[in-house]
Amino acid sequence: MPNKIILKLFLWLFAGIAFCLPGKANDFADNSFLIGQLTPAEYQNNRLLNFIKDNNWTGIELAVISDSVGIRLQNSAVPFSEILEKIELILQEKESKVVPVFINYSGNVHVLDSVINASSLSDQIFFLPQGEKWPSIEYLVQANRRVIFFVEGDIENESRILHETSDYALEIGASQITPNSAILKREANINKELFKISNFDRLPIGVSTSQVNRDMFPEYINFLLESWTKFGKKPNFLFVERSIYNFGFIIEQLHSFEAVKGQVRTVGKNFERVFWKNAETLITGGKFSFPIRGGEEMILTPFVPGFSLTPSQLTITAEMVKPEQYSILATPLDLNRGLMASFHFENELADAANPERTFDGNGFTFSQDIDRGNVLRLPENANVNLGHPELYGLPNSSFTISCFVKFIDILEFGDNAILGNDETGYRRGLHLVLRSGHPYFGLWANDFMSDELLETNKWYHLTWRYILETGQQAIFVNGLYVGGSDGHPPYSGTNDIFIGSALSGGASLRGYIDNLYIWNRPLGNEEISRLALDEEITYQTTEAPGTLLSTKTIVAILGSITFVFLVLIFVLLRKMNARKHSILVNKPETPTKNQIQLFGEFKAINNKNEDVTDLFTPKVRELFIFTLIHTMKNGIGAPIPDVNETLWYGIEDKKVANNRAVTLNKLRKILVHFNKIEITSQNGYLNLNLSEDFFCDYVEAFQLCKIPDGMSRQQLQLFFHLVKKGRLLKGVDWPWLDEVRGFTGNQVIDNLLKLASDYKKENKPKEVEKVSQRILDYDDLNEEALYLQIWALQKANNTHLAKFNFESFRSKYEKTMGESYALSFKEFTHHYADQL
Repeated sequence: MPNKIILKLFLWLFAGIAFCLPGKANDFADNSFLIGQLTPAEYQNNRLLNFIKDNNWTGIELAVISDSVGIRLQNSAVPFSEILEKIELILQEKESKVVPVFINYSGNVHVLDSVINASSLSDQIFFLPQGEKWPSIEYLVQANRRVIFFVEGDIENESRILHETSDYALEIGASQITPNSAILKREANINKELFKISNFDRLPIGVSTSQVNRDMFPEYINFLLESWTKFGKKPNFLFVERSIYNFGFIIEQLHSFEAVKGQVRTVGKNFERVFWKNAETLITGGKFSFPIRGGEEMILTPFVPGFSLTPSQLTITAEMVKPEQYSILATPLDLNRGLMASFHFENELADAANPERTFDGNGFTFSQDIDRGNVLRLPENANVNLGHPELYGLPNSSFTISCFVKFIDILEFGDNAILGNDETGYRRGLHLVLRSGHPYFGLWANDFMSDELLETNKWYHLTWRYILETGQQAIFVNGLYVGGSDGHPPYSGTNDIFIGSALSGGASLRGYIDNLYIWNRPLGNEEISRLALDEEITYQTTEAPGTLLSTKTIVAILGSITFVFLVLIFVLLRKMNARKHSILVNKPETPTKNQIQLFGEFKAINNKNEDVTDLFTPKVRELFIFTLIHTMKNGIGAPIPDVNETLWYGIEDKKVANNRAVTLNKLRKILVHFNKIEITSQNGYLNLNLSEDFFCDYVEAFQLCKIPDGMSRQQLQLFFHLVKKGRLLKGVDWPWLDEVRGFTGNQVIDNLLKLASDYKKENKPKEVEKVSQRILDYDDLNEEALYLQIWALQKANNTHLAKFNFESFRSKYEKTMGESYALSFKEFTHHYADQL
């Protein structure tokens, strides 16, 4: 008997520990609730309360007022206490039910508290202090804390039982689709754990709520999935003002989608804001959640200014076993990372980051300042020419520019120029100035001005930061963020930039400048704060060619040799079993060193297994890819006249030659980080010489497509592995790339249809779904791929999702083609069953 008691205690303890493990429970924030509005009419007919009782994952919204009689339902004589009794009855009948209640109220919140505390619900209320994590549904049920009150309105005082909605949830409205550019305007709430969508029944789909039917399901579900993806959090509360009864299908559908969840954190805490290089997502909180649709593959690439993230990218496929939570750890970057220029003005015009460069200017002198020592003095009409903006990686890129500056004379109606050019035209005119005393970030009709007002004869630290992925222009004064706005396209000017001059020479500095730095990356807020404290930046130095190798380097080389040897043996064994005309490719299961990836997002990993993607500034990257594609196509490379015309269109010949030489020199310096790859200029062509040690997914896929008799089954599988990361150069928008991307897309679709058809004949639905989803990523109106996906879902007894995918296809078809799709679900499946 004692042994049995001990065993029971052990099992109880084990269960308790397992219950408390993070990520294992069904967290409150992982669920969605349909919220109906309790009006006086709905209360009288009891329909809404019955609907709440009979349907899980539902809640109530109501408006109450306080007067001499007490607190009652707005526009009625119904006491609020009576409604609380009705909610209590619902909880009694359903012991596993959790009910969120949203109250619209204005006045002293303590009055509202007193009514709730006096009700029989008082011991069933759950309250979460701000900053803490929401518990699991299981906890709420077991602790019998199953009603959660939220309050909105003009309230006085603080409540200990009511959550102010804006303190806990990000809110958007479905009646007006939120553009990506509006996300940053909600930065204060982006890290809230919960997500509220108001006016869900007013989604603009062209029909009234009373006409909602199954054909409309994809419109509502796709909106929720897009919102989930856009904000990185699952919609928790869907508010329906009218006819909640037409939306009973929503929650079950939404809960059927699997989620990829995780957190991006530094030491001891999650980040408040995380940016994403995914086109559908711009910014989230440190905790993230994204939906997975069907058998699709997801590639998630987060970034936080000022930090290196590990892993830098998450690739989630349908077949892999996913953890409950992904954890992405952040490490602070060195301030010298991405530093393109560093001027200290110690009685000379010298760039400490690039000592070989020389500069000239007009009217400038050096001065000894009592606070800062040696500084550059730029009176009216004085300037320093820094040269072409490409030297600093500014065009079409993220960047940060910072300096200390003191103004002798601040113009009341005019500009004091810190850095700029004399170019006009949208996005082409760079002017980082003081406009009527206010710090200003200008890209010519694409500008932002801070409210901060500066004074004369006082040193300030100014920073301008641009983030390409979000279009954010931000200004910092003395290390503090003083304002910014998002949605700005990048700077694209080509004229020389100057210190102390901007706007066609019409603005001057009229003061002193010190410690000017330029980066081709966005700095983090903490980095900018450190700069304002005058932190010294150390510079990376490269070893001379004759320098002896360190022990670590020797070990790394021996390891590389061993690795290459093993790979060679593996490839030789594969070739022995291949067909006579076969072309096999190396198949890296995970990113390996000495490779550049073009499918999906551009990624470069050097011969030391370091991610060096950031070294490829936009123009350097474009030159590399343009040369690579032409070299693969004709074997001799890219004609230099075509390079000039395509990459530097509209620029005068003298500048084109200089720009090409500068960019080519940068590219050659970067390619030194890779084994046996070089770019040569010969007979009027730029040619890329690649060795077998170097791996590029595009090169391998290109070679497979050249097999005269088509690919074998094994080669088709390798081809799928190469292209499944996504479209060629996802997120890149170069006009000349459209033709290449279109041709490549057709090759991908044709070959993957062959592979999917083979899998179908072998009755392998999981493989069919994965391949068909990748085809649909290239062509979302491909009917053959849609049929194969539907076939796979039906084989998995998931007819509900199969029909949902078909309805989504019909909706896209009508929007794209301007006409209704001719076939019904049944007709469609019968038609293609005979063809595939």
